[in-house]
Amino acid sequence: MGRARRLLRGAGAWVPSLCKAGDLAQWREAGPRAAWDDCRRAIDEAAEIGAGAIVFVCGGGAAAGLERARAEVLELLCEAAPLAARAGVRLGIEPFHPMHAAERGCVNTLAQALRLCEEAGAGCGVVVDVFHTWWDPDLHASLDSRHLPHVATVQLCDWRVPTRHPVNDRAMMGDGAADLPGLVRRLERNGYRGPYEVEIFSTDWWACAPDEVVRIAVDRCRKLWTASTA
Repeated sequence: MGRARRLLRGAGAWVPSLCKAGDLAQWREAGPRAAWDDCRRAIDEAAEIGAGAIVFVCGGGAAAGLERARAEVLELLCEAAPLAARAGVRLGIEPFHPMHAAERGCVNTLAQALRLCEEAGAGCGVVVDVFHTWWDPDLHASLDSRHLPHVATVQLCDWRVPTRHPVNDRAMMGDGAADLPGLVRRLERNGYRGPYEVEIFSTDWWACAPDEVVRIAVDRCRKLWTASTA
């Protein structure tokens, strides 16, 4: 990780978030201490490379039921958050689309993530991933100025119509159903000044030349910011 940090600094680059920690699968397989150790390692790695946040992917609720899984998430956050705060890193709780509640993410709305963040205290934040949150009827209300300090990063993509795969079929910004200009407009007008990331898991885009993907992503971001200020 030390070499990674030197390379990043040498390139004038920085890391908004490190993915990932917090998966309850660690808890199921080897107990709470294994889950805590996973968080500790991620915190050390994030601090080493200068990442501002760790994407906290909670894991699903199928094994123990949603209520118990969410209680375990809070327990893990309360234990790990003080260490993250001391390291200058935030555990960014990422709500997952409800279709993933059983297997990948038992926290499913931004409001849920914000409540966990407030309960666990300093060292926690939230990750706003468009793929997982665009549908949320309370999304804009959860992004008011009171909650914005908790937003660690915003991950941009779009919701492809029709969606062919629950994970690897994200669309490029502007190619789907999400109201991206409205989201960015709300964030900017409410005072968000944190990072935006482009996160597109897509077998279609992975098959394209990387330079072309980057060029298109930059162009779409420019068009998105123009549309959000119109």
